Amino acid sequence: MLISYTGVICINSLDLITLKEGYKLKNEKIIEIKEKKSEMLFPEDYDSKKEYYYKELEKYEDIGIINYWDDEYPDILRKIKDPPVIIYYKGDINLIKTHCVSVVGTRKPSEYGKNCCRDIVNMLKKFTVVSGLAYGIDLCAHENSEKTIAVLGCGVDIIYPAGNRKQYERIVKEGLVISEFFPGTKPTPYTFPYRNRIIAGLSETSIIIEAAKKSGSLITANYAATFGREVLAVPGDINRKNSEGTNYLIFNGATPLISLEFLKNYFALDVFSQNYEMTEDEEIIYKMIKNNINSVDKIVFESGKPSYDIITVLMNMQIKGIIKESEGTYYLTV
Repeated sequence: MLISYTGVICINSLDLITLKEGYKLKNEKIIEIKEKKSEMLFPEDYDSKKEYYYKELEKYEDIGIINYWDDEYPDILRKIKDPPVIIYYKGDINLIKTHCVSVVGTRKPSEYGKNCCRDIVNMLKKFTVVSGLAYGIDLCAHENSEKTIAVLGCGVDIIYPAGNRKQYERIVKEGLVISEFFPGTKPTPYTFPYRNRIIAGLSETSIIIEAAKKSGSLITANYAATFGREVLAVPGDINRKNSEGTNYLIFNGATPLISLEFLKNYFALDVFSQNYEMTEDEEIIYKMIKNNINSVDKIVFESGKPSYDIITVLMNMQIKGIIKESEGTYYLTV
């Protein structure tokens, strides 16, 4: 039997959790329900289920929750297909809206892979490194990063794998651990692809370091490509199984990360390390111009911001000597 509830516009996180966990509604369906802003029919046991999840959540006082409509929810994640309507977290939720780069790879890396990971992450100090807290490359990425987000394929209260407890506790204290799964959810093979889409969805760029041809890392890379994000892959020895995946990605259009100098140029790390004190908007426009989005019209269209704001930022960048303009086209000078 169904009963009518009005005022769906006021639906809160607990309602979203009840719909998702209690009735197994998909994210996109819940978003549709929320944004209808009209009367809706709920099952008559809705209130009892909602009360159940309220009591369950009381057991987890150290776990925070944000939902798709909260200000803390990152716009970059809203843009993907099937964005999670609920995110549970431990740690500094502010990191979720910083510039993120995902670094993922095999659970059994070679010394070459581990060295590449350390060097790459050490160069990305300006960015927040996102990974999955698995053994191998994921763990190496977290260990060597100053700012990091661990995305779990289980509840945020569950340390998996258990051997990564020390790193988990460090990230909770200094970084951010997130999951879309209700606290207490155990890891299963089907939960990890969901985790991988969030890793890709949070990241402006995904870097793959050593991966077999059939691996979770390639799932992350495929999600990133589907979302229109950049994918970099470290080339590897053609005789190694864990190079098959990265070499395959390069063959299919991923950008080969051929050197640390290339990485520095790709992320404009030489500019950011100097005394230009670029603002967040300037960094975004710098990368656009670097990718030939180099006129006011193109930048306005790509950014979705008013032309007046864009022109102001471009003028400031010219004053700083970061860019120059010729016949309506902007060029990098550094």
